[in-house]
Amino acid sequence: RGYRRRSRSAVSGTIVTKALLAVNVAVFFAQTLSQGALTLAGAMVSSDIAAGQYYRLFTPMFLHGSFNHLLVNCFSLNAVGPQVEALYGLDRMSVVYLASGVAGNVLSCMMSSHMSVGASGAIFGLVGALGVFLARHQEMLGGGSKVALSSIGQTIFLNMALGLRPGSNIDNWGHLGGLVGGVVT
Repeated sequence: RGYRRRSRSAVSGTIVTKALLAVNVAVFFAQTLSQGALTLAGAMVSSDIAAGQYYRLFTPMFLHGSFNHLLVNCFSLNAVGPQVEALYGLDRMSVVYLASGVAGNVLSCMMSSHMSVGASGAIFGLVGALGVFLARHQEMLGGGSKVALSSIGQTIFLNMALGLRPGSNIDNWGHLGGLVGGVVT
């Protein structure tokens, strides 16, 4: 009953997804204008977090390393965000996104000394939340949920494999932390 009510009200719009896309684009524009100063001030840097700059667990999910990085994350957010928003509603979608982004940055901070930016930890969290929904409602959704779960698993595997390539700038720890954050949120 609650699912139907949230689903019907959210189908008419994807306000959180659109807002997050707009914020990511606006922040990237500001990053570009700042000539890297905004990136340096807000990126996930483990030593800075250890020194008490805890805001760096939040800010990196709105920063991007390049225009292509921004495009891939916006494409991914636009692909999964509306689904999660329709299933869980505005408030829960917001909580999942933000909590997953922070969870990704916490794990990345604990496991890596590399500077990191990007929305992908938060997006992986949305994928995790979608996976949980599909797994919990397989009976209601029928065979389509198994196909979707398989597709999610393949996407996660491919992304993690790409992050293992030599010279990769992909933050697998951030992705994994975001995924777990989305599953538990």
